[in-house]
Amino acid sequence: MNFVPKDQIVLLAGLSDGDVRARIWSLPELRTSVRRLSAAGLLDVATGNGSGPVALSDPEGIAAATRLRHITLEDLMAEHLPERC
Repeated sequence: MNFVPKDQIVLLAGLSDGDVRARIWSLPELRTSVRRLSAAGLLDVATGNGSGPVALSDPEGIAAATRLRHITLEDLMAEHLPERC
């Protein structure tokens, strides 16, 4: 799977703590990426509560995110979502 920068932001945010992850994953600009990565099985969706993804899936989502570690979340956010930094 090829990841566009917003996909990379979503994946790297999954490695962050819960508050940071939830804030980034709820950004309207990232909804398409969150849906796409959820459908691909890279994000775990909370069953029954309808709140959307809650974590990276294990092992697929975690593996995809850790392969991106050469890129920092902060750099991607600054470049692609500067108004949200």
